Amino acid sequence: MAQPQFDLTMPDATIDFGFVAPPAPDCVDELLTLWQRARAVAENAPACPCHGIVAGVVDPDVMEHNVLDLLRARYRNDDRPELVAIIEQRLRKSPFAGMRRSFPHWLSGLRDISIDTSGRQTLYDDLAAALRSFADGGPTFACV
Repeated sequence: MAQPQFDLTMPDATIDFGFVAPPAPDCVDELLTLWQRARAVAENAPACPCHGIVAGVVDPDVMEHNVLDLLRARYRNDDRPELVAIIEQRLRKSPFAGMRRSFPHWLSGLRDISIDTSGRQTLYDDLAAALRSFADGGPTFACV
């Protein structure tokens, strides 16, 4: 009796599990991560009311304002009206809690602003440097 023959070759040796790799992180993702780190460091730092930290409780509005106010002054001195406008628009946020956009939400919206590449990179770099100063403060943070 003859043995049956089976064709064991697969026409396509790949299996699609539907996985799609996430997009590579961009500058805004870095800013969001730095903001999270800055908040975590501030919550574990000694009290410093002038930086928005009162006995371990962080006032994110004060931290945000400190960062943005410094950048607004720098951009005014450097005659960068397009960057001043972006910062001032954020600083004029609504005082009503239900009308506010959170700082992380505002940072995410920076992807959609209409500004030239150089201005966008300057804004990203300056925000990252300012947030990094809070995020990397760690236990050696001292109010000056």
